[in-house]
Amino acid sequence: MIFIELSDYSLPPFGTGVGINEFYFNIKDGDVCAIVAANPDDACTFLRALAMLVSPIKGSYRYKGEYQDFKNYSRSLQIKKKIGYIAPDAALISNLTIRQNLLLNRFYHENDLHIQIDKKMRFLCESFDLSDKLDHRPASLNIMEIQSAIIVREICKDPEVLLLNRPEDFIGHSKFDFLTESFNRWIGQKLPVVFISYDRRLIRRFANRKILITNGTFGTLDINRNNGTNNGI
Repeated sequence: MIFIELSDYSLPPFGTGVGINEFYFNIKDGDVCAIVAANPDDACTFLRALAMLVSPIKGSYRYKGEYQDFKNYSRSLQIKKKIGYIAPDAALISNLTIRQNLLLNRFYHENDLHIQIDKKMRFLCESFDLSDKLDHRPASLNIMEIQSAIIVREICKDPEVLLLNRPEDFIGHSKFDFLTESFNRWIGQKLPVVFISYDRRLIRRFANRKILITNGTFGTLDINRNNGTNNGI
């Protein structure tokens, strides 16, 4: 199944990037795509575009074949809840506790403020040493704890597509084993993943496609992970 499909897509420049001109991209079950870009800001722009956080200059965005109108806010929210986005620009809501931040998506979509943390979320909170921080607000947490809370929130959405920006930094090198175990689990589930990483171990071990962005041009490269060879552009 194709989850996200971008057709005749052009993205604006951001920061030091030059933008990306008129490209086609889709991601389906089992794809693990590493973004390799000449300019880091162009890589971030593309990842944010997949998360519906950047509107295109032109082109169409389809999710499971359905055209998405970025001006339709309520419909966009329905799609965004299916996409996990773990990146430095992701944020928590400052006037809510960590517990409330983690459960906010369920509060909203299930219309029930009495929902409690489930077994999966509890395990992840314990794994990231957040269990005793759940009733604190983000201002009382350090940056790594905030990042950990974002990871827990996004993974517990049970996303249909997962987007990661430098997960080795976001999760922290001390939890690198957790990161590799997570990639193995996502691959086993055939969860579509797109990630930016400067850790070549992650790319070599897990990516089966590369997304190549250079000076406004876009291409993809399939990787045969069994023998390490490339199968064309």
